[in-house]
Amino acid sequence: MASLKRSLPVVLGLALMLSVNGGAAGAPKARDVCISSPTGGGTFNTFIIRNMETLSRGGAIALHGFYFSTGARRLAPVHGSAMMGSDGAVRMGLFVHSTAESLNDFTVAGVTDTNLVGTLSYDNDGDFRPNGTLAMEAVDCATIAIP
Repeated sequence: MASLKRSLPVVLGLALMLSVNGGAAGAPKARDVCISSPTGGGTFNTFIIRNMETLSRGGAIALHGFYFSTGARRLAPVHGSAMMGSDGAVRMGLFVHSTAESLNDFTVAGVTDTNLVGTLSYDNDGDFRPNGTLAMEAVDCATIAIP
């Protein structure tokens, strides 16, 4: 009985380690998501979202990364959030901090799929009303030349 009492903490510790490691192995991993939309004249509005977590119905995640236009080649930090409704559609919004090297900050928002592909409305004059739309397409992140 005394040896059982002494080994109980070791057995419980091993069980805890196995359950933590087993849970981490099955957890979805964060991934980079790259989307782009042609602007005309051969340039593209490109968003790189870093370490995007997997969305689930009724869940919300933070988004962060950067934006650039392939014509202007100026990087701008991006942050926002996304949530998935019970219908499986993703509602997302981003704030682009582009005044560091450009004329104005802007926002984009819309309903997309889990890869952030869909039509986003943008507001580039700060009146909280859409000024236009961007038809975002998935892009292989490995093919993007980051300025």
